[in-house]
Amino acid sequence: MKIIMKSLKLIIKQRIHLVLVLGVVSAVIFSACNKDETKDDNPVNESLASNIAGTFTGTLKNSTTNQSRPATLTVTVLNDSVVTMHCIADNFDSSTTVRLYQNYDSIMVCYTGQNFYNQYGHNLNNNDFCNSMPNGWSNDWCNNNNNCWGGEDHWNAWTNHLNTQHNENDPHFGGFNTESMSCYYSFLVNNINTNHSELFEGTKNQ
Repeated sequence: MKIIMKSLKLIIKQRIHLVLVLGVVSAVIFSACNKDETKDDNPVNESLASNIAGTFTGTLKNSTTNQSRPATLTVTVLNDSVVTMHCIADNFDSSTTVRLYQNYDSIMVCYTGQNFYNQYGHNLNNNDFCNSMPNGWSNDWCNNNNNCWGGEDHWNAWTNHLNTQHNENDPHFGGFNTESMSCYYSFLVNNINTNHSELFEGTKNQ
């Protein structure tokens, strides 16, 4: 009888141990699956720069000759909303640093620093948001922090940039479409022999 009782106790302990092990394994699997689903359904908020970083392949068109040739554009992240764009083509090698602005499904670009001043005749105001309104922001927050955006569509970053940093006819030179992962940007060429633009158009390499 004692042998039978010991056997039963041993079996019960083994089953309890097995149940505990299965519970832990199930919890780990559920957690991993849930994490993957969260990653797919609710991706981590990437910065504007990280969304477009990489190499774009396309063409570069000379505004004077209307001739196009193959070109590549490499976008390198400097911070969350500033990148360097380096374009290479036949007889062309140019880099520029630009600031990024969310514009619905597009990311628009504008000069920074001295290039901004040289183009527009004044410095870039520090109160210049690059992303459109995040969840939880309100006009009250904006008013209390002296950072109100301007314009009817004032919570759109690009609209705000145009309304608060520029005159009505100030030119801009390109941007990115985040749905098609394409880019267009006009590089200005100013030297002794010529003043023209080189328009890059291309798509991001997968």
